[in-house]
Amino acid sequence: MVVGDDRPCPWPDSRDRTEIRWPGDGASAIAWLRGLRDEWTALLDTLGDADLDAPAPFPWPDNPDKTVAHMIAWVDAELMKNVAEIGQLRLLRAAVS
Repeated sequence: MVVGDDRPCPWPDSRDRTEIRWPGDGASAIAWLRGLRDEWTALLDTLGDADLDAPAPFPWPDNPDKTVAHMIAWVDAELMKNVAEIGQLRLLRAAVS
């Protein structure tokens, strides 16, 4: 698997974009998203101080000032933005209905 600019993905067990499929209806999507959250928090629980202090492999390669902890904060911020966008779409849909 490679990241957007053709660099190898730093995690060998990462999913390729083509492997990810939307689960379907609302209940299935909620269960899928909750499962992804569980996977994410389980991964975070495995990281120690040395892991968090290591240089971030993505999205700031070759920048020793950015650590894995910075990368995790960036990922969490991206996820929060996605959830906010979903919430806005739900509000818009409810207002139009």
